[in-house]
Amino acid sequence: MAQVHQFSKALLSLQRHRLSVRTLFSSRSWNPVPPRNPRICITHRALSVTPQRYAALAASLPAQPTVVLYTPSPEYIEKEELDVELLPPEQVKLEITDRAAEHLSKIAEREQNPEAALRISVESGGCHGYQYNMQLASGRSPDDYQFCHPSIIPSNILVDAVSFSLLNGSTIDFATELIGSSFRVTDNPYAKGSGCGCGVSWELKDT
Repeated sequence: MAQVHQFSKALLSLQRHRLSVRTLFSSRSWNPVPPRNPRICITHRALSVTPQRYAALAASLPAQPTVVLYTPSPEYIEKEELDVELLPPEQVKLEITDRAAEHLSKIAEREQNPEAALRISVESGGCHGYQYNMQLASGRSPDDYQFCHPSIIPSNILVDAVSFSLLNGSTIDFATELIGSSFRVTDNPYAKGSGCGCGVSWELKDT
């Protein structure tokens, strides 16, 4: 009988101990590990953007068909014996995002030159065979196409006739990343795959 009494007493003590432990851990004043700041977690996830993820985001940005302001001079093309066939005006297509046009407009304002433009050319080289070369230009050449955004003006883009034969149908965007900001050519129908992660070098599609 004494053993039963001792067992009951020990069991009661154990139950009280468990209750005490449960109360301790459920108490609001007990906080051994502070909760994560949800804003910090969101910021960390936002910074972890892979080149593939960025390409997907960039491809989904809305773009608008540009207005063709000028086309290359056929006389100049013939005189310089440039190996290029000029496209009919209705087949000349280049799109631009609003943020790219807005940045071009800011450049023109900064340069105090409404004719300031982004010159895009295609050159041999890079890790995939071809690469985009982008420079600031103050005016067009006789063999240039000149484009602009339909409503954000000035937003000039210049592409020489030879380069445009490998750019027709592309989209011009302005990318802002942790490592810097730059203009980008996206959705080039002549490019194979997504190209290099730098967004400059690309491989020509098999014909």
